[in-house]
Amino acid sequence: MDTLSRFLRIFFIANLLVYPILGFGQQLANVRQAFDAISVEPEVIPINNRIKVPHRHGHFQGVQLITKNGTEKLLVSGSSKSKAYILQIDLTTRKTESVFTLMKDPFRHAGGIQVSEPYMIAGIEDNILKTTSKVCLYNYQNNDMAMAQPSVTIAREGEPKRQTAGATGLLAIDDGYLSIVANWDSRNWDFYHIKPNNGEHKFLYSFTAPEEWGGYQAINLIKDGTAIYALGFYKKDNLGTADLILVSKLESFKPIMEKIRSKTFVCNNGVDFNSAVGLQVDQEGKLHIWSTQADPAKTIAINKFSQP
Repeated sequence: MDTLSRFLRIFFIANLLVYPILGFGQQLANVRQAFDAISVEPEVIPINNRIKVPHRHGHFQGVQLITKNGTEKLLVSGSSKSKAYILQIDLTTRKTESVFTLMKDPFRHAGGIQVSEPYMIAGIEDNILKTTSKVCLYNYQNNDMAMAQPSVTIAREGEPKRQTAGATGLLAIDDGYLSIVANWDSRNWDFYHIKPNNGEHKFLYSFTAPEEWGGYQAINLIKDGTAIYALGFYKKDNLGTADLILVSKLESFKPIMEKIRSKTFVCNNGVDFNSAVGLQVDQEGKLHIWSTQADPAKTIAINKFSQP
């Protein structure tokens, strides 16, 4: 083995140790630069829908890209009068594939979601009484969603709006995952350390958002080599808006919670950030934001905003 090959092999192994494959797809070289660079004009992707999606008294809530059996798919969470669900879309055929019921009345509202391989996190709440919610981790590679069997469940209960779970984020870290759960209009953010292998979860910290922060529809976590960030998505003045929030330094969880950037996006074909929205990091380490329209129709519009 020549010197260059030996160096590259050592470099690859060292990076796996520092940034394990479990966190692949959630790390950028520089989060702030990627956020600044992402286009505010979308690629519009029409999806052919022939599935009856339950949406009465509800709407689409969150969106995440996954790869399953070598095919890119979108997971779209949704709420309705009687059930919380996930709609799965095949991006190769550009067709809806299936609907998975996660929970039924009173847990009829699945909010903003995030994927951290191989898990998807979803907060599922009673959006009428607003006193209870369940934060669930599903191993989507093992078809846990189809069986409505979460690997981990965090039960929350309290005064109206305080213990709801309208937006959730999930980030692979050492010894498990960092999770964020935001309540009604994202006024309070609760952080948990979750270990899916043994079903453990530990409450870490609660943060009350400043009044001027948005009522985020979705909150996703992301990291680079030095820090952990959150992207909060919402609609403002008929534009999609994303706030970049510095959560903590990477080496240990010590909350900073400082909003450092804000950016507006031009949504097309009825898409808005009060409907399903979420981030993705591709295999080249580029940042993307996916968003949909509020309600299912024969054609579902997807907007994809990408870092060049």
